[in-house]
Amino acid sequence: MSGVDGAFEQFVGYARRWAPGMTDAELEPARHFRVATAAKGEYLARVGDTESRPKFILRGLVRQVFVGADGRERVNAFASDGVLVCTYRAALTVQISDLAIQALEPTLYLAMPAGAIAGLAARHPGWRELTMRLTEHKFVTAELRNRTLLLADATERYRTFLEDFADIAPRVPLSQVAAYIGVTPEALSRIRRKLLVDA
Repeated sequence: MSGVDGAFEQFVGYARRWAPGMTDAELEPARHFRVATAAKGEYLARVGDTESRPKFILRGLVRQVFVGADGRERVNAFASDGVLVCTYRAALTVQISDLAIQALEPTLYLAMPAGAIAGLAARHPGWRELTMRLTEHKFVTAELRNRTLLLADATERYRTFLEDFADIAPRVPLSQVAAYIGVTPEALSRIRRKLLVDA
């Protein structure tokens, strides 16, 4: 996968959806973010990384995953075209990351230097607004995810996955869907069969 035309423009469109008042001058530094690629299976961030470097997905599909002491993976989220991904806790607390980001498809992305967004937010109101809006969205999304995990049964968690990730659900391997909703692949197969019968 090679470079992509319009990477900067794609990021500008994303930024202005969240912070409509961002000026051309404020957005100009993003022109220098590096376009990078990840092959299927490659990690964009690993557990234990000491720096958090945000990535803006231009094209592809990634998963964000925790790995338990038992080696079992717990998928936290999926992201595709036009989404910013980051190991947020590591970024905010300057600790090593306990979250990995892995490509599920060949993925093209903008790689941002560590601390770039914080530095831009310190100097520019538009970047401060963008950071604030993205942080608010992250907190709301995390609260809804926790609510689903705590209060919904496995079938409802699967339905929520299909709603929340409707645009990419067909591209996500079922083993990863099972890890996201917290069941075994066999249990997910039973849920899917029952939903087909009940449809």
